[in-house]
Amino acid sequence: MIERARRFLLPAVSILLLACWLGGGVTVDDTGIDLGLQLLALPVLLLAAWLLLADGASRWVQAGIVIALLIVLVPLVQLLPIPMALWQLPPARQMLAADLAVAGVQVNPHWSLTPAATERGLWALLPALAAFLGACALQPRERRLLVLAILGLVVFNVFFAFFQAGLPPDSPLRLYQDFSNGFGGLLVNTNHQATACIIGMVLALGLAAEARLREARGEVRPRHHWRYLGLAVFLLLMVPLATSRAGMVIVLPAFAVALLLTGLLRPRRILRSRRMAAIALVVLVLAVVGIRAGIGWMGVDQVDEMRHEMAAAALAIGQAEAPLGSGVGSFVPAFEQAAPLALKLPQYINHAHNEFAQWWMTSGWLGMLALAAVIGLLLAAGWRVLRSEGRQAVLAAACWAALVAVLAHSWVDYPLRTLTLMATCGALAGVMLAAVGDARVRLRGRPRTVAPVSGDPGTAAEA
Repeated sequence: MIERARRFLLPAVSILLLACWLGGGVTVDDTGIDLGLQLLALPVLLLAAWLLLADGASRWVQAGIVIALLIVLVPLVQLLPIPMALWQLPPARQMLAADLAVAGVQVNPHWSLTPAATERGLWALLPALAAFLGACALQPRERRLLVLAILGLVVFNVFFAFFQAGLPPDSPLRLYQDFSNGFGGLLVNTNHQATACIIGMVLALGLAAEARLREARGEVRPRHHWRYLGLAVFLLLMVPLATSRAGMVIVLPAFAVALLLTGLLRPRRILRSRRMAAIALVVLVLAVVGIRAGIGWMGVDQVDEMRHEMAAAALAIGQAEAPLGSGVGSFVPAFEQAAPLALKLPQYINHAHNEFAQWWMTSGWLGMLALAAVIGLLLAAGWRVLRSEGRQAVLAAACWAALVAVLAHSWVDYPLRTLTLMATCGALAGVMLAAVGDARVRLRGRPRTVAPVSGDPGTAAEA
């Protein structure tokens, strides 16, 4: 029974991610499609939980599950009723209570200022949680297939973006009739398309490193890894088309970090090989030029300055709502009520354009505890990746670099507010932790073994 159920897990997770890409690319917090995605996530979540209980899990996966449950706990606790004295503890709520008393409004105190929105935020976590647990429960061979599936979704969306961009503005085939999404494809926000391309680029580099290891064992024909390297370069070149300033700043450092972590570019071999030294020099020059150009690009228009104003305002509102936070899902009304006059715009502001500021504002001290746990586990996993080798190690390294790139982009945008990218990152986190748990730690002083490029010195590697 367990073996039969295990065969269904990879297709189930892949179908869930496909559905999230097809229907979760909008940036509003709840749509009619979200309910279907949440219902689709339930059987995947239950199947993954059953397999994890039956098979057991490494300590890395166990730590990840605890932190995932801590994230779920934030909106769950915020739905609880609390005494009026505790409700009025944040300074902002004291003024709100006085206004409500003048208006004769009876307060039914809950931790969240908007319990209905917080409940929707809780259910919105289901697809990402199901993708995370499903990836954690996959077998080693299946993790590579899931990474391939995610890469395939990213590439498909790039070609769909070309198709959409070529349509006339009034075409009935346009996916978003009321929003000029440019090169976003299935993602209404083109900044998130840049994030997706960076994710795909890093995963392609990880698959290239993994393919080199399989080449060394004779499992695939030589130079098979060049396909993935070419795909990584292709996705790197797609980032400028998304017109994302932050994406331009992040993409080249992410490329360099992925090359180093996956072992495709090793400092020791750079010193011994002219070819590798030339490649490293080109990558370094491109990274410096790209970062300088991107930083200059980010400073040219007023919208970027407004992003910083939004984030600063969210941090100030979060301070006034501490320690409770205004409640997950409450950003729009809470921000409109307390934002400075300079941010009173004709259109409403849907997000703080800084995930960390918005999480602080809406979730308070408990949310910061969850965020600290996430970052701590990510740093620990990164250290483990540096000390590991083999196919699982390079997959974990690619997923780690992708997650760090998304968090870096979250400093000036809100990619994790999109169901598509939230579920994708959940799956990548699951693959990373499961692969880190299975990866072998290198012997002290022994270099990471990766199959050499033809003509370069090096030691052939194992699985």
